[in-house]
Amino acid sequence: MPLDPDTLPDYERHLLTAMAYFLGRDPEAQARACLCMYLRQAEPRIMAQVRYYAHRIAADTGQPMEAYELLDAIARSPAEIADLLPDLGLVHDPDQPDVFS
Repeated sequence: MPLDPDTLPDYERHLLTAMAYFLGRDPEAQARACLCMYLRQAEPRIMAQVRYYAHRIAADTGQPMEAYELLDAIARSPAEIADLLPDLGLVHDPDQPDVFS
């Protein structure tokens, strides 16, 4: 997935460009590095949520599901998981503009 720094909000694009400049990277590579760092730092929070929903799916279906099974299933087919969690809801309404879309 290409990350185009020019699609970032103005302030974040400037910060990313400065960070890339000081680290000697091109902005796209720095954007990937920043995303990876953020995801690794957020991993405990993300996986806690994945564990919770794996538990919910297991309770609803009567079939065991481990967190990493759910993580892999989300990566393969988010729509399939949406069917298993119909009441999940979304933080961002897909009909509304999102600054990061």
